Amino acid sequence: MLALISFPPRARTALALATVGGALISLAFLTSRPAPASTAVPLTVSPADAALHAAVMIEGDSIYGAGILIDPHRGLVLTSHHVVQDMHTILLTGYSGRTSTGTVLAKDTQRDLALVQAPGLVSPDAPPRLGDAKHLRPGDEVFAVGMPRKLAFTLSRGIVSYVGRELEGTGYLQVDMNINDGNSGGPVVDSTGEVVGVMSFIYRRAQGLSFAVPTTEIAAAFPTALPPIPPKQ
Repeated sequence: MLALISFPPRARTALALATVGGALISLAFLTSRPAPASTAVPLTVSPADAALHAAVMIEGDSIYGAGILIDPHRGLVLTSHHVVQDMHTILLTGYSGRTSTGTVLAKDTQRDLALVQAPGLVSPDAPPRLGDAKHLRPGDEVFAVGMPRKLAFTLSRGIVSYVGRELEGTGYLQVDMNINDGNSGGPVVDSTGEVVGVMSFIYRRAQGLSFAVPTTEIAAAFPTALPPIPPKQ
């Protein structure tokens, strides 16, 4: 039976969105693979397409969730730490269909974030554009991509409910959208196609109370892994 992972101790009332079955086991090291040919996305795409092309599906040991191919040139995938922390073998699939094994390079358990190296996803494609969630306003449209109930690359659409919701010392982007177990770690994209957060958790016994770690918190966790977030014109 599939069970929902609980969120880290700092937010015990929350429900994390990956699913688990099996014992706790250690992470495996990845093997290298040659870079595939480019499948670059057009410079002008819809926000839904931007979310889908940025997304990566992650599974292993009966656990599944999502991630963001934050740096295709280096094969770096950003995800929620609780998605990968108990995986013995991490398997990743990009929207292009390319697959890779992966290994965790860095983690920030306070923000529930992890960086995964996926050599099979290395490509010359442009990285996703990053935006600053603090420029969003309640009611703005947002999109998310994940793997709810193992339904890969499922796109959800919703609105911003609150910007900078403080929970246990972290300011989250609160959104109202259809989010389920398996959405953890996936991208949250605004109406311009910019990634503004990583889907993290939902509140237990509630509807439409979903929370994403915004890009400013991600940049604070991994300052050398992300490109600078450009200021709004």
